[in-house]
Amino acid sequence: MLRVLHWPLLLLLLPTWALAQGPKEPKKEPKPRPPVDCKLAGPQRAAQFSAEALPGRPLSERYAEYVGTCGLDDVVALTQQLVRFKTVSGELPAAKSPGVAALGRFLRKWAQAHGFDYRVVGNQDVFELSWGTDAPHLGLLFHADVAPATASEWRHDPFDPQVMEGKLYGRGVSDGKGPLATALVSLAMAQEMGLKPWKGRVLVLIGNGEQGGRKGMAHYVQTQPLPTHAVSVDAEYPVVVAQSGFAVLNLEAPLRAREEKDSGRLVAVDASAGEGLTLVPASASLELLPAQGTSSEQGLALVQKALEAVRRERPSLAAEVKLRLVPGVAAGSRIVLSVRGRTAPSAQPEKGQNALWDLSVIAGQLPLSENGLSAMLRTIARRLEGDHYGERLGIAGQDLLMGPLVVAPTLLQVKDGKVSLRLHLHRPRNEEGTEDFHKGLDHAVALITQETDGWVKEGGGRVVGEPYLANTSGPLVAKLLEVYKLQRGMGEGVKPISFRGETDARLFPRGVDFGPRLPGEPRLGQAPDEFISLERLALNTRMLAAALQALVFSPNAP
Repeated sequence: MLRVLHWPLLLLLLPTWALAQGPKEPKKEPKPRPPVDCKLAGPQRAAQFSAEALPGRPLSERYAEYVGTCGLDDVVALTQQLVRFKTVSGELPAAKSPGVAALGRFLRKWAQAHGFDYRVVGNQDVFELSWGTDAPHLGLLFHADVAPATASEWRHDPFDPQVMEGKLYGRGVSDGKGPLATALVSLAMAQEMGLKPWKGRVLVLIGNGEQGGRKGMAHYVQTQPLPTHAVSVDAEYPVVVAQSGFAVLNLEAPLRAREEKDSGRLVAVDASAGEGLTLVPASASLELLPAQGTSSEQGLALVQKALEAVRRERPSLAAEVKLRLVPGVAAGSRIVLSVRGRTAPSAQPEKGQNALWDLSVIAGQLPLSENGLSAMLRTIARRLEGDHYGERLGIAGQDLLMGPLVVAPTLLQVKDGKVSLRLHLHRPRNEEGTEDFHKGLDHAVALITQETDGWVKEGGGRVVGEPYLANTSGPLVAKLLEVYKLQRGMGEGVKPISFRGETDARLFPRGVDFGPRLPGEPRLGQAPDEFISLERLALNTRMLAAALQALVFSPNAP
């Protein structure tokens, strides 16, 4: 028989713990964080990443999130401002450059607005921004001078930077001014977050003569207190600890004809190639006159025939020939042969197509009269064409860390009755040393002089720089490698590398390079339509901010 329990009795039968609990309150969900507004002014914007806004998060994490969330827009805007200053290397010395002077005034105002000290060292040679007290601890090295930019080769004004399809275009965005902007923004945001250098001062050193030999920065090193650690941002990741030596060899010949030789049907009278010593020439031209007994039309036909013959061997050849009227010249017109290649840094000539190579091969198919220009073109075809590594000159060399010797003919010109060809070389270290390298150059020149019956010789101005190997015994390299691995999500196997070129790092004790290019990326700083993707710009900013955290803002900073 079923019995019905009365309500009071039922309460007595319930477990006492259940009565003690009472009615359950609904679980409270954490309040969602309001959206970050990166357009706020510095202190207000930084407050969104304060300890109150992000409880339980250490300052280092909050700084990293601040940079990662809001840094890119600031870097893009600052890079655009810096690029608008026309600080083209080679146009004027830094001391006389209006663009450099205007950039200095801008940086002074920027430094004052963000609480950094600022001074000019030398005659506009180096701009120095600093933060902190006591002796310099970390020096970040940049350059503000940029490679020439021929407007006709660009899709838009190289000094009016534009963002298009996720890329920032402009001269200096990847080489010099973009990297500088990442450092300045990272430091400014650190200051807004309340971070301070744990030891010594942080220096941002901006050289204005990197493209022209770095004399200003070299003078700075000789006369100023130097930081304990120097990090240049002008090469590649992960960490560059070795650099090739810079060398220059000049070949010369008199332009005049060699009367003892049989004359041909065409006379080479002028030629030009190259925009700078450190660039593979993207174009080359040769001007010819028909010899006596040959008309301009016949001469043109001879060149067209040579072009067709070379094009059969090289289908991608980009060349043309035309007649150009020359008032007052008896023959009435010159035959102008123009060749187009693809520029690249002389340290990476394999990335381009040297227009001088094609020009010399075409010239080799022509019935040229013997003179200094024809002899020089024959030398290019015989000893340089198709060879990046000096094997046909007899000077090839290799180092396990620094790689092979590189040779690039970069400048050809006819001036004051002389033909000159400049070769830019990047030499690795060798056991025999610099004296042995000089002997190798002497042998190569002697070979060329003999082949041209004494017509082509070495001109003045030989330069042989020393390869550089950083002292890596301290903690700097290990710290930077760790930063790189963490930011890239990489494990073991990341090692320091060598750079086929020269940067300001070699001027400083233990100087190294940290970026801005990823391994294998092309160098665009001297190419038309120089650009950097916004994704890469953001990564570089995070990378540099993380390096600052490890080297400056941490109590364990080296």
